Amino acid sequence: MLSQLLISALLTLSLASGKEGGDVTPREVAKMLRKDTSIILVDVRTPEEYQTGHLKGCRLMNYYDADFRERAKQLPKDKRIILYCRSGRRSADAMTYLASIGYSRVFNMLGGIIAWQKDRQPVVGP
Repeated sequence: MLSQLLISALLTLSLASGKEGGDVTPREVAKMLRKDTSIILVDVRTPEEYQTGHLKGCRLMNYYDADFRERAKQLPKDKRIILYCRSGRRSADAMTYLASIGYSRVFNMLGGIIAWQKDRQPVVGP
């Protein structure tokens, strides 16, 4: 747990210093998606949660699936990756994992889809 917090803190500091990766707000995510169409957007919620509404163009990679870590390793390291979940906890853990295996351009959307919708950003589905 402490190592996860340390990695998350380091990623946040690197973002503040102009490097890639770390926590970003829904508003920052929307801006990033408008500017860079090559970003890989990953929803780490369950399929049931995904069906309640998701961000346009995202990939579903259930954090709780037994093969999540193996599937995550298949994400390209040369692209920016934005992760989100319901409230931001699972995506923060997923970001920490990806950073620990060498991903440097990975972001966690703070507050998850709850914050995204609260910010009146669009979703696909109900």
